[in-house]
Amino acid sequence: MAVPVWAIGLASGMIAVSGAVVCYALVFAFLRKMQYSVEKIVDFSDAVSNGATSASIMIEQDELPAMQRAHEAVNRLAAKPLQDLQEMKRLERMRSEFLGSVSHELRTPIFAVQGFLETLLDGALDDEAVRKKFVERAYSNTIRLHSLLTDLVDISRIESGEMRLSFRYFPLVPLVREIVQNLSSSAETLQISTEIECRIDDDTDVYGDRDRLAQVLTNLLDNALKYNLPNGSVTVLLETIRDGKGIEEVRVSVRDSGIGIAQEHHSRIFERFYRVDKTRSRSVGGTGLGLAIVKHILEAHKSVIYVQSAPGTGTTISFTLKK
Repeated sequence: MAVPVWAIGLASGMIAVSGAVVCYALVFAFLRKMQYSVEKIVDFSDAVSNGATSASIMIEQDELPAMQRAHEAVNRLAAKPLQDLQEMKRLERMRSEFLGSVSHELRTPIFAVQGFLETLLDGALDDEAVRKKFVERAYSNTIRLHSLLTDLVDISRIESGEMRLSFRYFPLVPLVREIVQNLSSSAETLQISTEIECRIDDDTDVYGDRDRLAQVLTNLLDNALKYNLPNGSVTVLLETIRDGKGIEEVRVSVRDSGIGIAQEHHSRIFERFYRVDKTRSRSVGGTGLGLAIVKHILEAHKSVIYVQSAPGTGTTISFTLKK
């Protein structure tokens, strides 16, 4: 029996309506889910804006991948303020510790000079022997103060990136001889012998900033002299080695026969104002910044610094330079 055209039209219309209803229901469900997710995002944003640092968004597994990506991105955004806050607190703590250390280190020589001058003004000027002794002590403390301020300027410039290094090839041996010669007077005063053990050619070039590496060598040799024992020795060893890739480098080692450093201090001696023996450091005129400056300069040269030491066995500090 033939189906009337109107019936076919009615059935088609019902199918179309049913399809539309199903589509509407699906769209409605999707929009409801989207609305629910958006509401959670809004709630999350309100929480973050009100100062919450542990807020997060939980989205069901069956939600759209795009919403999942949004969830991950926003959660990362939430974590960043907390990370930034922690970093700010860390930097503030470092700044406070640094300023406290600087204030203490500056106060010591300033008060010493003040005390010596007050003693002289109170009548000691009339005694030639006392006058000479106190003026020498005041002068010694002004030298220490000058060294401290110079090191503070240097490390501030290095850490802020203001100190620009000038890299070029230059012969290392003449530089080492120059530094050892510059410190010969101090070595004689302290009764310390110095030696250069050279296992490279005099014209061997290394790549780096000559002036800054001169500062590194000066600081290391100065420490080796100051923390040595009477009639001790300091040796600078220059030798060629190969790195892990087989590339030749020059290793510089400064070895002393001094008091040595216990293992627990090895990783900290390059920190600003860290001293293994605070009393001895001040008595020999150390600023507490020399090794920190050494570390920063060598890091700029992509060089690693090594420490070998133990109490009573002396200390060897070494680093490598590219040829």
